[in-house]
Amino acid sequence: MSSPSQSTRVASGYSAQLSQPNTPPDDFFDEFPPKWNAPKPFISRHIFQICCFIFTWRSDLHWLHDLLKEGNAWEELHSRYLTQLNQVSTVQGLVLATAAVFISSNPPLAKDVNYISNSSYACLAESLIFSLFGLLFQLKVSASGIIFQQRSAAKIIIERRWRIFWHLLGLVVPIIIFTISVVLLLIAIVLTGFASHSETVRIYLSITFAFLATCHLVSILGSPFYHHFSNLWIHILRTESGEKPQEDVDA
Repeated sequence: MSSPSQSTRVASGYSAQLSQPNTPPDDFFDEFPPKWNAPKPFISRHIFQICCFIFTWRSDLHWLHDLLKEGNAWEELHSRYLTQLNQVSTVQGLVLATAAVFISSNPPLAKDVNYISNSSYACLAESLIFSLFGLLFQLKVSASGIIFQQRSAAKIIIERRWRIFWHLLGLVVPIIIFTISVVLLLIAIVLTGFASHSETVRIYLSITFAFLATCHLVSILGSPFYHHFSNLWIHILRTESGEKPQEDVDA
């Protein structure tokens, strides 16, 4: 029969073995991963640049390396993403409930607001389906977040050039599905309003969407995404016209 001291040593040794693979090495991300460079073949290189632009809004992955090599940026970014994803899941549930209520109920004023017409009902049904699958994808990503949040998963991802894109695609799919479900619900509301036989409903709907569009435009003018997008297009236009970018002029 083993003594308590022997059991303690075995347990401590087993804990050390479990914690060892998750301990990040000192040189993690110190050097730019060679596999993150653009491939040399013409077609593969342009596909790589297109993927970089779609997922990161840049032409390479150097900025991502600069971001991840500082401290525990990999863990912190994924932790923030999972927190935001939980909030998206809450809103996704509200969209699902709203679409389900519209589909399963008859309009009280069918002549004025008929949301069971063919076009509106189709959009509501699609919004319901996207919301349902969106919740499933969000649950899957949240459940697997504990795994890909660790540095050991990051070491596997950077071993191949395209794994980082598959990883980013897996993170962005729930957001894309959520956006599609919300857009379909808004389209159903717009179709219902503008197809109404009541002039008052059409006027109120136009005023409401004009006000909401103005508020949304004002809110994104000061966002970093708007400035980055505008600077990107200015850089592209200057490059196409033969002008030197502003950075080269200042230099």
